[in-house]
Amino acid sequence: RGATDGGAAGGSLPRALLRKLEALKYPELGTACLSGDAYCKMVLWLEEEKIRFYEPNQRKGLREFGDEWFRHLTKYAKELGVPTDALGDKETSSKLRVLSGLTNLAVHDVYRDRVEASEVSMQAPLKPVAGGGEDKQQLRDLVAPLNKLLEQYSLPKLQPDAIDTDTIAALRCIKTRMCQKGRGNVDLDLAAIPIAVEIDDPEVKRAAGVLRLLHNIEMGQLQVNVNLVLNELQQLTANPKTDSRLGRVGT
Repeated sequence: RGATDGGAAGGSLPRALLRKLEALKYPELGTACLSGDAYCKMVLWLEEEKIRFYEPNQRKGLREFGDEWFRHLTKYAKELGVPTDALGDKETSSKLRVLSGLTNLAVHDVYRDRVEASEVSMQAPLKPVAGGGEDKQQLRDLVAPLNKLLEQYSLPKLQPDAIDTDTIAALRCIKTRMCQKGRGNVDLDLAAIPIAVEIDDPEVKRAAGVLRLLHNIEMGQLQVNVNLVLNELQQLTANPKTDSRLGRVGT
């Protein structure tokens, strides 16, 4: 197939994109690439068979693979909200972005149709998937002492055979309870905070320490926001690494 792991080399397609096209049952997967009529055929097939955004009589511009085809594709992609920066026959990266965007839309539409038709089971597995076998759980020894702490904070206890991800979640819960605001004073020496800058003035050094603390807090919140964005994007592409609502990993 001429696919690469990370991205498109020349006119080839990344393997992740090929897997999505295969899941959609694209009939000419063996010749799928970013060059020539093969690219045009993929876009037309996605619209006619999966997305169906246009009425049949509106697809004439996408059916005629001539000089004006990319102009029609640009108009079509923009109407769907797919970025089309510098789209043209020789712009491989832009062609790949557009094809990926259209494929993701097609996957989303197919998934939504199957959910509405009750063809997709939304039930969580009976036992959570931890990403490893029973012999790979390394935090089992912490379950008993953690349950004592959880009991002190009136939190649900772990099961004796709890997986590592559950144990880590329990540790985070306990940390949150122990670090609640208003539970005693913290003796913090601002002058002792490493600031990675040589400063002789003690007042300026303390101010730099405060700024570094605030920066670390902002970075922590940024990480939380990035995780939320990634989770939303994974759901839109119908290929999530994690799905917290279903309580499982993968699809």
